[in-house]
Amino acid sequence: MNKFMSFILIFSFLNISAEVWEDYEPSEEQVQLTVISVQPNYLDNYLVNLKRTWVRGMEIQKELGYIVDYGVWTSESANSPNVWLTITYENMAAMQPNKERYDAVNAEFEKRFGDDDEELDVISKGYEEIRSMVDNQIINRVKFNM
Repeated sequence: MNKFMSFILIFSFLNISAEVWEDYEPSEEQVQLTVISVQPNYLDNYLVNLKRTWVRGMEIQKELGYIVDYGVWTSESANSPNVWLTITYENMAAMQPNKERYDAVNAEFEKRFGDDDEELDVISKGYEEIRSMVDNQIINRVKFNM
């Protein structure tokens, strides 16, 4: 490679800059990512109980239009962390606390599952014995403009 080509390559690397809205843009959707470490041999138990508590609440919120989607992700090969929970919101405003939405979700939860209150309370309190929260982040996807 001659000196001129080397100069061009070096200059190209030094002159790289990206502009938000020109080269890329953040998505309006926001994702709440919770990272969890479940103790060995308790993953199946945790997931079954999560379905009876958190997933039910997420389904209600999704049906009411308060969230876009949610997800539960696991890794069989990871020792720790090994569970990732996601909640996708339409935008930052949808993430703000709101008494009306809170009351609507609780009323719907009570209507559907109210007879399970004591059992659900025991399940929720038992989480602390088998898992630890590793991290909680608000992330959003970057869309690249081509």
